Amino acid sequence: MFTLIQMNMKRICTLTLLLFSTLFLFAQRPYFCITEGTTLEYENYGQTGNIDGYFRMDIRQVSGTDGNYNITYMMYPFNPDHTPSFDPEEMNIAIKDGALSAMFGSVSLMKVTGDVPVIPSRMAVGQELDGGLMKISAMGLNFTAEILSHKVIGREELNTPAGTFKCYIVEMVTQSQVLMQKVVSTTRQWYARGIGSVKTETFDDKGNMTSSQLLININ
Repeated sequence: MFTLIQMNMKRICTLTLLLFSTLFLFAQRPYFCITEGTTLEYENYGQTGNIDGYFRMDIRQVSGTDGNYNITYMMYPFNPDHTPSFDPEEMNIAIKDGALSAMFGSVSLMKVTGDVPVIPSRMAVGQELDGGLMKISAMGLNFTAEILSHKVIGREELNTPAGTFKCYIVEMVTQSQVLMQKVVSTTRQWYARGIGSVKTETFDDKGNMTSSQLLININ
């Protein structure tokens, strides 16, 4: 039972990061790829820097305007040896009036409400961004995530296997409470205009990197 909870929590954390990134970016179109038919491929790394797996995301359909969108993705997770870690899943995300919900097929996966932060279309180093308290319901669990800090900490021309991208680096510090346990983590994301998240690094409350992700291909 404990192992099952751990597996679910890992999946929730991964999906939460993906969904938050999606919502941030769709709130301002320049920092997200909204071209139907585009495929983004990422390489995931574990705490020691080892390859932890791969992730491919196909943008199947995008509709909506003025910050209210419906997006359909096909998601393909892979193990380090490139074998599928589970079957491909179609994920549908609905964003309406600042709230987000996600479904795998007809199964409700996650709902996010509250003070969901936004990545603006214009950024500058040192800029303070929105924070607040989010309420998250995912896979039968309910928890909160408070954004303690959210700001633009730098710019970088980032070289990746997918190409070279001019990025803003956004740092977000969150405190989550799950199963009566408080967890503080820091996430740094490199955002490129028209692409979205190119690189992500996550750290624990002691400053140790726990995971990272890098864009390796875009078609």
